[in-house]
Amino acid sequence: MQNVEFAGILAAEDQGYLKALALAETLLPYGPNVQPVTVIAGGSAHVGVIGGADTFLKARASGIPVVAIGTMYQKAPSGLVSLAKNPIRSPKDAVGKKIGLQSGARGPWSTILNLAGLKESDMTIIPVQFDPTPLVQGQVDGFWSFAFNQPLVLQAQGLDTVFMTAFDAGYKFYGDVIITTDQGAKDSADALSRWLRATSKGWDYAFGYPDAVAKLAADRSPALNLDVKQQTAQLKAEKDFMMSSKGIYAMDQATWQAGIDILKSLNQLDKPITAAEVMNTSILEAAAKLP
Repeated sequence: MQNVEFAGILAAEDQGYLKALALAETLLPYGPNVQPVTVIAGGSAHVGVIGGADTFLKARASGIPVVAIGTMYQKAPSGLVSLAKNPIRSPKDAVGKKIGLQSGARGPWSTILNLAGLKESDMTIIPVQFDPTPLVQGQVDGFWSFAFNQPLVLQAQGLDTVFMTAFDAGYKFYGDVIITTDQGAKDSADALSRWLRATSKGWDYAFGYPDAVAKLAADRSPALNLDVKQQTAQLKAEKDFMMSSKGIYAMDQATWQAGIDILKSLNQLDKPITAAEVMNTSILEAAAKLP
């Protein structure tokens, strides 16, 4: 959790917003091999961020008592980037092509294909990491990425790209869902509301001072060799995905229900769930009343 995808959380600590609300946080390792639902349900952390709302919903339907207390992105910012000379603008354009997916992208991509009446065998799936070099070198025709990450890297290299957002391709879910357990939402409601308030202030600061926060992220993670210019551009691009008329972290039953309905139509839920049970807005409401 050390790049600008989590800028507000980093800024909340750096600017003293957590301390002002009598909080301290420990950031645990985060990466493709870390399963936030398992970490939260197992009690190793009080709060976590899970990239895929569909994965969260499936976990809830399987009986794991996790609940959303906020959402970072109002729509999933992931999708497929391709080069303009060989564009993939819709799921059907992927037929017959080589698609590079990270392990965590297989679920969302499978959902998109199912909604489009397609299957993985209609194309060649190639495992990739997060470096888009395979796309540049022609090893893949499409590369799963964040809207404000790899496409910006490629554009900085002078490459024209096309980005098909997962949301526009039918994957109508929130992105980067903030979760805790049902019991945690009861026992730690006060601390969680203070954390949401502090980090929301952190996001306000990050969007106001993107250059400074990008440098903060780079300085905190020297091993990642983050490019401050790229991180600044990424942070600026995140804002459109995060902001809503109801404020940072907002969520509503209608959007959650739309995601549930998608998974239900694809028979991907172990048991019925409702939008009301997967979200808890009381903690966010309490956070909004804090200074």
